[in-house]
Amino acid sequence: MPEKHVTMDRRTALKTTLGAGTLALAGCLAGDDDTDFRIGSPWDVGRDPLEDGSPLRRLGITEALVSVDYDAEPAPGLATDWERVENTRWEFSLRDDVVFHDGEELTADVVVDSLERTVESEAFAGVPITAIEAVDDSTVAVETDTPFSPLPAHLSRNDAVILSPGSFEDGELVEPISTGPFVFESVQPGTELRAIRNDDYYGEVPTIESVRYEVVEDDQTRRMKLENSELEMARILPQETVSDLEETDGIDVYTPEIPRIRFLTFDTQSEPFDDERVRRAVSYAVDRETLTESVLEGVDDPAVGPISPEMTDWADPDLEESLYDPDRARQLLDEAGWTTGSEEVRTRDGEDFEIEVVAFDARSLPMIAKVLQGQLADVGIDLEITVVEYGTMLDQVSQDSFDAYLTSWGTLWYPDPDRLADMFHSDGDLHHGYENEEVDALLEEARELDDREKRRERYHEVQSIVVEDAPISVLTGYTNVIATAAEVDGYEPHPTEITYGLETVDLEGE
Repeated sequence: MPEKHVTMDRRTALKTTLGAGTLALAGCLAGDDDTDFRIGSPWDVGRDPLEDGSPLRRLGITEALVSVDYDAEPAPGLATDWERVENTRWEFSLRDDVVFHDGEELTADVVVDSLERTVESEAFAGVPITAIEAVDDSTVAVETDTPFSPLPAHLSRNDAVILSPGSFEDGELVEPISTGPFVFESVQPGTELRAIRNDDYYGEVPTIESVRYEVVEDDQTRRMKLENSELEMARILPQETVSDLEETDGIDVYTPEIPRIRFLTFDTQSEPFDDERVRRAVSYAVDRETLTESVLEGVDDPAVGPISPEMTDWADPDLEESLYDPDRARQLLDEAGWTTGSEEVRTRDGEDFEIEVVAFDARSLPMIAKVLQGQLADVGIDLEITVVEYGTMLDQVSQDSFDAYLTSWGTLWYPDPDRLADMFHSDGDLHHGYENEEVDALLEEARELDDREKRRERYHEVQSIVVEDAPISVLTGYTNVIATAAEVDGYEPHPTEITYGLETVDLEGE
């Protein structure tokens, strides 16, 4: 390896001292593009799992008590198993002989301190944890305010990862020191995140020596960087690029379906979408098959319910396969008082049926909005499209009344259908103003039940009700488009994107 000057900060020096086996290569690898496995993604990076936890987890830097397997189910992580010992008490058994990247031993006391920070954060405001305690050195107990079956799934979340005490100085997080197969090296928010191999990892030690995650917001730039051998992996590429990429020499393309949907969300508290008939009319007016075959190149599938039956049995299998019925849409609009006149746009009480749909510029949403604009025009609705940044969209719909916004959510972001409570409970996170006492009761019952079949029955009923009430209109499923250099071997896309699985990836010939 060529000799180079490396500046090592205090914390890097500390890590090198405490974990020499893991970090002996740090000086050589930092900034050495020849050894980096380079990943391009549109999503920003940071150092705090409570704010920017996804890249840290996906790269294999951080780990949680609970992992997620390739069937999108909770699986052992830093906890080998867990048990609900009482209605509101769970116990988690820790792995033996796990050390953090700074040499600190994984103990119950350390886990308690780390999780208490998570539980006190806004991210966990909806999780009814009341206490965390160390039963002994290798067992952690978690108490909840009410019986809470989804607890293990919530403890798999990216903001519930376990950090070493050395991650903090004067109570402030300095860097994420965790237990994963890769060690945090540096971060430049908005630009890149770097990590190096953890040679002391308790599991499968990676063959990749170092990783450089690049923030590349523009879709075409990510693609060009891959084609120019400036990346080994490009993520979240547009669906319309799949055919060309598959015909490009030296590139492999992956198109796994993931539990994510694109959907319209209505403001159910203000006109015109305070009327259920109008919301349903919009849903009936959308030809999802044409939408997916046109702008999405047939890569994604039409969707009706919030959870795909192709992904998990938590999905309601009895939902209609298609809602497209423009005549029914027109009938519902007539019933709601929106009538046709001499002009193509419907009117009521002298006002034209004009709505604004706000979308953010990612996941093909602006192109989908254009298709919706034409399809809704066919039933007399004039749709105006506004494209803004994701954060701007959230600020707008959370503070003011709106017509509708077009967005995309992962429906098994943590591996449990309790995610439906985030979407449809009256106290949930999705901005729509929807309130249905029966839905609230079903979601609350499902949280408390132990029996999977009884939980599934309630979640199926919730899905049936919300499709009828239409606080949202689900449009499509979602297929991740990931492309890699052909020499990348051993990559297996994870269904919930919780990990890139880099510990199993190799570069042929190395």
